[in-house]
Amino acid sequence: MRSPAPGSPTLTVGIPDGFTEVVPHEETVRLAGPAGVTAEVRLTPTTADAQDAFDQYSNERVAKFSINSVSVLPGDLCGYSGQKLMGVLADRPGKGIRYADRIVHVWTNGGDFLAAVRVEAPSGTPEFDQASAALLADFGITMPG
Repeated sequence: MRSPAPGSPTLTVGIPDGFTEVVPHEETVRLAGPAGVTAEVRLTPTTADAQDAFDQYSNERVAKFSINSVSVLPGDLCGYSGQKLMGVLADRPGKGIRYADRIVHVWTNGGDFLAAVRVEAPSGTPEFDQASAALLADFGITMPG
């Protein structure tokens, strides 16, 4: 996938069996998988440095939910700064969504980009672990030009 922004790199993300594209040819690629597991792949320009971009992403990820948690692990990729985020999002106890994301700050000669791979599923979905492990694995970044 590639952002429509000038100078955008291209991301190559492995998609597990059972996932299909829901909204083709958009800036964000949305996927639907087995047992209610969903995924998104997004590449957006950013003027923030890596740490600020990660903080902003994490804050926005949980902001809409009154009950939320976030755990952060290193997720560097190909020499670019990255993080893996995981946790639960809910508006009511017992009705949560489990999520796992991988975000990578990619710099190019044409500007910086934030790559984000998101995976979500209703809490307790057994397929979530396998799907998130596959989708958040190392992915390819091809520079423009």
